[in-house]
Amino acid sequence: MNKTLALCAVAAAIGAGAASAVATPPYLHPNFRAEMYNWHANYVYTDYGQPTALVVPPTAQLQSNWSWGAPSLCISRIDHQFTRNYPGPGPFVAGRPFRYTPAWPQSTHQFGVYHVRGPWYPTQP
Repeated sequence: MNKTLALCAVAAAIGAGAASAVATPPYLHPNFRAEMYNWHANYVYTDYGQPTALVVPPTAQLQSNWSWGAPSLCISRIDHQFTRNYPGPGPFVAGRPFRYTPAWPQSTHQFGVYHVRGPWYPTQP
């Protein structure tokens, strides 16, 4: 009985050790999260007719979004970041289903201006 238990424990240890762990630097975590969602909330800045990026310092991590009612403040991460190289005009199509700011906006998300971090390439190992 003890030999069987010992063999099972050894087999489990070998199986668990076969997977390799990969550590990523913590300053790359926002870039990985940014791949999961849009940098805008499908509202346009009325003056420009398209979502507009408000460039913030590259080390900024949080933003405040105000709304009316309770709760009136939402603090969220700033994950999206401009890169140094211009990738081209992109797949933008005229007449995309963007919404304009309502007459009575409920949140600052509806103004069409969104925080995006400026380019930054740390020299950390």
